Amino acid sequence: MEQKIVAELKERLHELFPFGGVELSLVAGGKSSNSVQFDLSGHFRIAGSGFDIGVEVIPPHKASLIPEIIQRLKAHAGKRSSRVPVIVGEYFSPQRQKQFRDAGVNYIDLSGNVFLHHGSIYVERVGFANRYPEMRRGRGPFSDKASLILRVLLSEKRRPWGVREMADRAGLDPGFVSRMARELESRGYAVRENSKIERLNPELILEDWVRDYSYRKNRPESWFCLADSPEAILERLRRLKPPESLEYALGLHAGASLVAPHAVYNEVHLIVSGEKEADFFIAGLQLRRVSQGGNVVLLFPFYKRSVFRDVQSRDGLRVASDLQLYLDLYNYPLRGREQAEHLYDKRLRKAFKG
Repeated sequence: MEQKIVAELKERLHELFPFGGVELSLVAGGKSSNSVQFDLSGHFRIAGSGFDIGVEVIPPHKASLIPEIIQRLKAHAGKRSSRVPVIVGEYFSPQRQKQFRDAGVNYIDLSGNVFLHHGSIYVERVGFANRYPEMRRGRGPFSDKASLILRVLLSEKRRPWGVREMADRAGLDPGFVSRMARELESRGYAVRENSKIERLNPELILEDWVRDYSYRKNRPESWFCLADSPEAILERLRRLKPPESLEYALGLHAGASLVAPHAVYNEVHLIVSGEKEADFFIAGLQLRRVSQGGNVVLLFPFYKRSVFRDVQSRDGLRVASDLQLYLDLYNYPLRGREQAEHLYDKRLRKAFKG
């Protein structure tokens, strides 16, 4: 895989640097003047200026090593050296790119994103989408079943988890958890040490998750409730007092308004587990089915098994977890991204540091 990445880098050099006058020579191995070992060494030249480089090639299956490589190259970048370190891979997410830049580490990905800064040379090209998405699919950590593992890792205080302990906590088979742990490690979401699983980067997990999942994967039904405002609908829900056995949760803006209020909204999204639950609210709130102009949306969830995990009680109502609220809001068109970022700043960021 490393050889394939290097071959494509050489082949597509002028596509990645569409400026003219770009040259790159590489040979296997090589050390800097302070004895740091690189996968490749060589020389990069642009517009008549150049410098020696040391290249670290990171294929997708070695993504879990990125934090360690960043620390090593960050320390290297702070010393006088004959070679400038550059990380090369198929695709680095915006979060990864920010990590590299913050650490003063240069990078080139084959999807088109580039950051090279040395002396008077400064090249930055960002915003290119992943050209190799199929390489990140694996066993699907964002599926309904597998997402239970991520939900535990993100909601519980950061600590190592044994496979059987995680299986018990998530209600999954230990063999499945073990297989998914390898997948999470390959994506750089978690690390395994002494058969323990520990999350690495919640921000990276969320970044990939909202690209894979959208609220559109749920099945919505639009209804009208005779009420003056969303708040009035919530009050009617309180008076309705759904039984504990009935699975539901307030989602999207209505749910967020009870944990981290920010955006104005006009629709109340009710996540319901099935038709029986939907019928309860249709009758109790005297809802009328409409094709447009509704103010209540009954949402039949894509995450049938995991959506109700960590449901929270707020002001006499049940609200989806902060994580689920964030996932649904992020790609929601009506001020969803704004509310999701507010929720992250007010609640998730602190929870992830716990």
